[in-house]
Amino acid sequence: MAADSAVTVTNGDRTKIYNTATKIFRMSLDNPVGVMMFSSTEFIGTPWDVIFKLYRDTRGKQSFNTLEEYAKNFVDFLSAENYFSSVKSQKDYFISELSKFYYTIRDEVIDDYQRKINDMTEEEASEVDSDEILHFMLESKLKYALELYSEKGISPEFEDYTIDNLSSYGNEYFKELMELCEEDHLPTDMQKQWEESFLAYIRSQFYYNGSGIVFVGYGSKDIYPSLLPIYISGAFDHRLRYYFDHDAKQSVTTDDRAFICPFAQTDVMMTLMKGVAPDMFEIIDSQHKKSMQKVKDNIVEKLKESNVSQDVIDKVVESAQDKIQEEFQDNVLEYIQEEYIDGIIDAVDSFSIDDMANMGESLISVTNLQRHISSSDESVGGPIDVAVITRSEGFIWIKHKDWFRQDLNPNTRFFE
Repeated sequence: MAADSAVTVTNGDRTKIYNTATKIFRMSLDNPVGVMMFSSTEFIGTPWDVIFKLYRDTRGKQSFNTLEEYAKNFVDFLSAENYFSSVKSQKDYFISELSKFYYTIRDEVIDDYQRKINDMTEEEASEVDSDEILHFMLESKLKYALELYSEKGISPEFEDYTIDNLSSYGNEYFKELMELCEEDHLPTDMQKQWEESFLAYIRSQFYYNGSGIVFVGYGSKDIYPSLLPIYISGAFDHRLRYYFDHDAKQSVTTDDRAFICPFAQTDVMMTLMKGVAPDMFEIIDSQHKKSMQKVKDNIVEKLKESNVSQDVIDKVVESAQDKIQEEFQDNVLEYIQEEYIDGIIDAVDSFSIDDMANMGESLISVTNLQRHISSSDESVGGPIDVAVITRSEGFIWIKHKDWFRQDLNPNTRFFE
């Protein structure tokens, strides 16, 4: 496990980066389990490091058969300890999420409306019914949001959370939202649609503002290690908004003996893993599609010039572009897998613990270097913490930054 120390603090339009954050934590003094943290460093105002250490002090001696049981126990701890999320902090979180949802929808509707007006002549613009257009656009946008978030899956604690629950909990805030609509010259007769769309958003496994908590290690009956990410956003109405990302879960087995799992800012690591930057691959794929479309259009044009019937033209070009594009993607991805990913994973499989620790640190360092020499914000940087977890030795620090002199604090629990 390796992590940098950079954390970005935003205050309005201003941001500042501090290289002081600790992102790796031991979760038990008796069991081989640790966590890595990314994105937000707080849970509704409480720093994650405080929560992790409290969990370790109160539940760290408990042993579970699997890593997922440790993760579930941590979620249970987070839900049970109400001082992490008081009634007031839950209300503040709800208002914050509703506000972000409202302004996202509002800005998109206003932008769409302005573009539509700009595309009209002055005469056409003078004759349009602005209220009717805005009503249609807002209704369409809320319907789209409802469908989008409904497809993302439901957070475990919100499976039985209904529109009646939401209306009861947030009624006064939805009334204030209608007042905002009036101030922003949006329709004010769509409170039900706002509630339905926001319910889909707030229940969904889709978080704009949350934290990633990655559990790593061994359950008591695990022979090999595994990794499981949890995404936690906040809490309201005495329910924790989280989900387990089982799609990203990795478990070492006798068949799958090694994995490399980057989180947060993964672009540079994925470039090394795949031999091509993710955004560059998307550009190449997009340009290939455009080129194929031009070839297809030229073929159709030449066939028409030769008086070929439309039926024959349709048969010639039917699915040709899609099939060629699919083959192109498959061939490129197969090459990347065989020539880059498989070779790296095979190497990791044979690495010693020292080699793996050095590799983890190096992947962070090269990301830091890329941020430093490019025009990007240096959002990866500072001292790199490295830890190793083995079944027999447990959680071992390889590198750990400190902010004090160790010789003056021989009895500190800092490295526990």
